[in-house]
Amino acid sequence: MAEDKRAGEVYKQATLLMKKERWQETITLLKHESHVCQTDWRSSWNLGWCYFKLDRLDQAGKHLRQAVKLAPRNPTCMWALGSVYLRRKQFKKAEALLAESLTIKEFHLTRIALALAYLSQGKISNAEEVHLGGIKLKPLNSEPYESYADSLFDVGREAESKEMKQKAREMQLVN
Repeated sequence: MAEDKRAGEVYKQATLLMKKERWQETITLLKHESHVCQTDWRSSWNLGWCYFKLDRLDQAGKHLRQAVKLAPRNPTCMWALGSVYLRRKQFKKAEALLAESLTIKEFHLTRIALALAYLSQGKISNAEEVHLGGIKLKPLNSEPYESYADSLFDVGREAESKEMKQKAREMQLVN
């Protein structure tokens, strides 16, 4: 019980520092409380994310893998670790984690990251399916159209990209 209370206190302190983007201070706090990071997925995630923000990908991966181990069905943990793999150009690992994360919970950033993992492997039709799936789920939201437009532009389909940008603007006006 005392351990759970301590984990909660550490998490709150770390979250306050992270809101101020004080990544190194958060790392110092969490390293000092390393026992908490071994048992509390939130603290392990926070530590991993701080390392990610500082582009220290080896350490980020280590702590985010721990977070996934502690919370294996947590889509945010999977998304963050998938993001590390994307930056490290380990696209198949990123793809697997991000696809699993999306099966657990719909999250636009996960959809974008998964599409990027597909594009990076030359799987253009898979990336397109991910974007179209987001549009189908939220047809009145401008974000999926904007992301799809950017993806279309990236693969040289500029005319279609302009159409999607226009559709995104229309959705912004509706909402």
